[in-house]
Amino acid sequence: MPKGERRTSRPYLRGNIWWIQYFVPGEKRPRRESVKTETCPGTDKNDANKLLTKRWSDIDNRQVSAGSATVADLLDLFLTDQMQNKRASYRSVEGFVRIHLKPAFGKVRAAEVTSIMISRFITAKQSAGRSNGSINRYLASLRRAFILGREALPPLITIVPKIPKLDESGDIREGFLEHDEYLRMRAELPAHQRLILVIGYHLGFRLGEILALRWDQIDWTANLIRLEKKQTKGKQARVAPLYGELRSWLEMAASDKDRGLTIVSYNGQPVTEVKTAWDKARDRAKLPGLLRHDLRRTAIRNMVRAGIPEKRAMMISGHKNRNVFDRYDISDERDIQGDGEKLAAYLAGKTKVTTVIDTVEEAPISVERPN
Repeated sequence: MPKGERRTSRPYLRGNIWWIQYFVPGEKRPRRESVKTETCPGTDKNDANKLLTKRWSDIDNRQVSAGSATVADLLDLFLTDQMQNKRASYRSVEGFVRIHLKPAFGKVRAAEVTSIMISRFITAKQSAGRSNGSINRYLASLRRAFILGREALPPLITIVPKIPKLDESGDIREGFLEHDEYLRMRAELPAHQRLILVIGYHLGFRLGEILALRWDQIDWTANLIRLEKKQTKGKQARVAPLYGELRSWLEMAASDKDRGLTIVSYNGQPVTEVKTAWDKARDRAKLPGLLRHDLRRTAIRNMVRAGIPEKRAMMISGHKNRNVFDRYDISDERDIQGDGEKLAAYLAGKTKVTTVIDTVEEAPISVERPN
């Protein structure tokens, strides 16, 4: 049994460590906390008194609240923050929360979340076939929810659990869409969704950016499409070229008298759901592994092959980091074959030079001796 005055509000000893206890309004049981300083009995009691005084002050200043908040409360706080700040990622994270996080953690008190719970969640998602990259997105949402709970006034929690970040090196994205596949997919999509494919294939815009595009953002005279800061993931305004087939498709859509305010619309209303139509068209086009994000990788690769500098390609597609080209693994077999042809030409040139030099060196040299 611990020594000291445990049933009072004064510090007490447990072994060689000083402890304090105090009540938080709304909680039935007292909170106990160690001073975390190992001492001989009878010393450093002042440190414990100082910590206890600080905790009372925190309670008086509403810096400590009853620890009854659930993880669902924190996740709701997170979604509210996303919505109020008009995050472009709101739709994605809302899905993470609804489908993955709330079923796993929602009813658990936030203060009772343990590393074992988080580890089991990760294992379950990996067993369900989710990539480490996808699981990291779920964990990032959970981590942010805990941070917002700690920063609230009064705080909903006092400690943010350690939430790991998984290695994504094995999740290098490899899918690309060849031009003949693009044509097959375009033919199978319903008319009101073909522009999603056309814009994504030519410019590498994100799906959310495409769906948010309005007709007044097309500069027909300057041949540009102008994205507003609020529409982009990186919160930076961008411009992209309006060219070739892309312009033709947009002109055709613009001539529709029933068009809506957004470029991608159906019966004058913005399109918000694309998964069903995409999946059916993908099956009919016999492209079972095709992902919408493959359009983004394909557009970047086409820009690089066309000779567009990587910096400008990144500006068009909206990538901030140069390492995206490494992560997307832009090269494919045809790129490697081209590299082989370049190497062959280079070495052939070296062989010619060597042959000429060798011939010159091996030619007999006659030297006249002076009389």
